[in-house]
Amino acid sequence: MDRLRAMQVFVRVVERSSFVRAAEEFGYSHGMASSIVKELERHLGVELLRRTTRRLSLTEDGQRYFDTARGILGDIADLEDDIGASEKRPRGNLRIQVPVGLSRMVVAPALPGFLEPYPELGMQLLSRNGFPDFVADNIDAAIFIGEPPEQNIIARPLGRIPFITSAAPIYLKKHGVPHTTDDLAEHECIGIISSGTGTNLDWRFQVDGVEKHIVTHGRLAFESSEAAVAAAVAGGGVLQMIAFLVAEDIAKGNLRPVLSDCLYPGATISLIYPKQARMPKKLRVFETFLRQTMKRYSQDWQSKDVGHLFADQAL
Repeated sequence: MDRLRAMQVFVRVVERSSFVRAAEEFGYSHGMASSIVKELERHLGVELLRRTTRRLSLTEDGQRYFDTARGILGDIADLEDDIGASEKRPRGNLRIQVPVGLSRMVVAPALPGFLEPYPELGMQLLSRNGFPDFVADNIDAAIFIGEPPEQNIIARPLGRIPFITSAAPIYLKKHGVPHTTDDLAEHECIGIISSGTGTNLDWRFQVDGVEKHIVTHGRLAFESSEAAVAAAVAGGGVLQMIAFLVAEDIAKGNLRPVLSDCLYPGATISLIYPKQARMPKKLRVFETFLRQTMKRYSQDWQSKDVGHLFADQAL
């Protein structure tokens, strides 16, 4: 028995919760993958997996073997990556989840330039909001805005992007300009519906160095950020939105920033991946690319008419 290959197959079966999906990655039939794991169990003299028609579950011995085996395989892969790292180019496929707006406005336009020096590397970008399901969707890593809701995650901060409060000139001419956060009570505030709670998100400001949350009111609310921006441009009300989704409309004059003296600096944007997983070279070079892209995008903002809003907010 090839114990290293058996270890690899077993770990992948557990990570994918499926013999079929694991077998496909190795180019095996379902029967071959199952036979390899059964042979491993016979060699060890213990049951590693409990199999039913609906699911797989680890035994106590299986959990111990899985935790240790994954660490060993990660160490081997890291060693192979590090030996001759300067000559070895990243290869394989990266599957990354990115928030919809960030994907369209920032990451996707930069990907062709990222891939150009790496002909053996491919990218699959999943444009989705919310916390990723790393196992079910076979995701290597994700870009996440805010504090990850799970502890079993490694988060590598990439920077922060501020939230801008703005409205269309036609709206401000008709309803006046809010000069304090208290003034928002007299305005139509366009809400963003949380996909998690189904209620509108609070607005956030930084007043005298203290973060302030405000519950706003208005007749319009959207789950789609881009739809909310379109409504604001059409004069539907005041909107608070992450900067990369409104910077272009502000630069064009379609939206005008308000309450800039209490600008919320924004939640941290991080590259996240499971704590037990290793960080292969292909993911390390992608992280470097993300940092450079975020920094460059921040510099582009500062070159526009809205640049004063992004002072001291470099990523």
